[in-house]
Amino acid sequence: MKISFDKQKSAETISGIVQDTVDLGKKAATSAKNNVIAIAEKSKSDSYLRRLKKYNPLFPEQYNSKEFNIPNMIVIVDDAERRDVDVCEGAIGWLGKENGVEVLYLYDEAVKFSKIRFVPSATCDAIYYVDNFDRNCFIRTDCIFSKAHEERLAELKYIAYCLGAKRCSIEISESSADTQTQSKKFNLSESVKKISSTEKADQSVSSSGINKLSGHIETEFQGSDTPKIPELKWFAHDDNIKRLIEMRCSKDNSIKTETLELSGSSSATMSQKTAYTIDGAVCKMMGAKFSSSMNSQAAKEHHSKLLFSVEF
Repeated sequence: MKISFDKQKSAETISGIVQDTVDLGKKAATSAKNNVIAIAEKSKSDSYLRRLKKYNPLFPEQYNSKEFNIPNMIVIVDDAERRDVDVCEGAIGWLGKENGVEVLYLYDEAVKFSKIRFVPSATCDAIYYVDNFDRNCFIRTDCIFSKAHEERLAELKYIAYCLGAKRCSIEISESSADTQTQSKKFNLSESVKKISSTEKADQSVSSSGINKLSGHIETEFQGSDTPKIPELKWFAHDDNIKRLIEMRCSKDNSIKTETLELSGSSSATMSQKTAYTIDGAVCKMMGAKFSSSMNSQAAKEHHSKLLFSVEF
C-alpha cells in the first residue's frame, strides 16, 4: 500500500505546533511574572495592614465621624513620637488600650483640632479623664478629686445664695489612712452675681489612729426674700438638698434655718471600681513614676461628710 505525504501541509502543521508552543511559553512567562508581582503586592499590602493594626493611628476623618466616640482617657503626647512611621502620616494620634481601658493618645499639635477642653491646660505626657458632666471636658487625673471637692463647696454656697440665705456654713470631715498634721487659716472674698460676701475659714488636719481632715467655712450674704431654684450638678440627686429647696421656695411656712449632713458617697466623683481601673491603666503607662492612687482618694471621699447649715 502506498501512502502519499504532503510536505507543504506537514510543514505548516509543524510550524503551527512550534508557534503554539512559543505562545504557551510566553503566556506561562507572563503569568509567572504577574503572579510574582501579585505576591509582592499582597505581601506589601499585608505588611502595611499589620503595621496599621500595630500602630492603630487615628485620622481626622475618623475622629470627626459620627460613629467615633472619644475614649474616657486621653494622654497628650509629642507628635514627633511617631513622625517617621509611614502608617501614621496625617494622623492626630493613636488609639490604645491599657489595663482594659481604651486610651486616646492625642498629639499636642492636634489639641486645638480636637476642640476638647483640658483642665488644667493640655500638657505633654499628662493623663486626663473625662469630666462627669461634660463629655467635651477632660481633667488631669491628679486634679480630679481636688477639683470636684472645690466644685461641691462652691455649689453649696451657690445653693444658699439662690435661696436667699443670710449666712451659711460648711463643716468638712474626711477620714484618711495617712498620718499627717497640718493646719492653716485663710480668708476668702468673693462676689456672686453682684452680691458680695466675706468668708472666713479655718482648716486643720490632725492624726489620731485614723486621720481626719476637718474644716469649717462660713459665708455671709445680704439675704433675699425672693428665693429661686438653683441649677444643680453635684447635688442634683441628693434628696436632702432637693427637699431644702422645696421648703425654702414654698409660700406656706417657708423654712428659716436648716442643717444637713451630706454623705460623700451621695456626690462621689467616681466609684471606687472606676478609680481602681484608672489606677491600673495609669500605673501601666507610668510604671515606676506612678505614685498617686485614685482608689485611695475615692475611698477617702466615700467616707467623708459635709455638714451644711443655712440661715434665712
